[in-house]
Amino acid sequence: MANKKIGIIFWILILGVIIRLISSFFPAFEADQNAFRFWTDRLATLGPAHFYSSQVFTNNPLGILYFFWLIGIISPDNIDLFLKLAANVSDLATGFLIYKIIKEKLNAKAGNIAAALYIFNPGLTFNSAIWGQYDSVAILFLVLSIYYCLIKKNSIICSIFFSLAWIIKPQALELAPFLFFFFLRNLKPIQWLYSFLAFIITTVIVFLPFFPNNPFYGIYSVNTGSVNLFSCTTCNAFNFWGIFGNWKSDADLFLNIPILYLSFILLAIFLLVILVFKKARGDILYFTISISMLSFFMLLTRMHERYIAYFFPFLLLSAILLKSRIIMGFYIFFSLIFLINLYIPYAYYNNGAKITNLPVNTLFSNFSNFAFISFFGFILLFIYYLRYVRKNPVT
Repeated sequence: MANKKIGIIFWILILGVIIRLISSFFPAFEADQNAFRFWTDRLATLGPAHFYSSQVFTNNPLGILYFFWLIGIISPDNIDLFLKLAANVSDLATGFLIYKIIKEKLNAKAGNIAAALYIFNPGLTFNSAIWGQYDSVAILFLVLSIYYCLIKKNSIICSIFFSLAWIIKPQALELAPFLFFFFLRNLKPIQWLYSFLAFIITTVIVFLPFFPNNPFYGIYSVNTGSVNLFSCTTCNAFNFWGIFGNWKSDADLFLNIPILYLSFILLAIFLLVILVFKKARGDILYFTISISMLSFFMLLTRMHERYIAYFFPFLLLSAILLKSRIIMGFYIFFSLIFLINLYIPYAYYNNGAKITNLPVNTLFSNFSNFAFISFFGFILLFIYYLRYVRKNPVT
């Protein structure tokens, strides 16, 4: 029986490989892929120490550049297929890690179901295998971070994986408030110190080849450059700000407050309610992680359509571990929202690809309606979370 159950996850992974391999032959999001090709060639030609420059567009988080550098050295014939490899492998690895977590806490059958629901999530498949973005690489390290935090109880390894995640994608910082409060409540001061040092040392080591003279300057310049690249209230994201329109300036004032600052105020209020006033424990912590990370996407400005992806593994873990059909319903709902949110800008800006005849202009004209539906779903999930924690403080 054990071998049969192990075989099921094996076939889930094999089917995931086949689906993603086929999907990877679809055209990538061309604007992103052009940048990835250029950076790959630049790294292979100049090396990491001369990659960043104010003379050409090199405004990208640093972590994934190691992968681009490797691809540039190998110089495969079908470079576009290889550029999608890291994200596809990361999705499969995350699915297997979810399987491992569920199997250890429940059983292999539940683990298989969870892995399939993640690996075959249409939005995640679209983002990695078709669009060609690499958010899934950062997500893998976030799940590893939480695995070592909540299950292995190793705050140092947790901090190392968290460092790698945010170096790959700054959006991984959505996990920071949870880790801060969790460490504050569960670690001794000396553990805090060791964990913080592990985070800093890992970050400096990764940045050093690209900024050999001053890695701390590199940390500052790379991340501020990424954050300041766009100043939109929403950059195609179905969130609260999308209700009022797409690609508007977050420097505009509301009640004499820049919308950018207002978004931080809104986020702080929600996080205080989630992480301070409600004392979640046990498996409910996965629910806490998912709702806090979704709050970032829904309430902050400068969010892109892809950034909702970071909360999916934790919401799925919540649904399975808490055996909640309602949470699973939200997982399915937001998965469909994610797919639509990805499809609209992909089809709109990739007109030459001729992927489908679906009326993308009509979909785009209803952007605010989709944003309202998405945000309303978030509010319902947020209310459900608060009620669930109040009724089930310990699992």
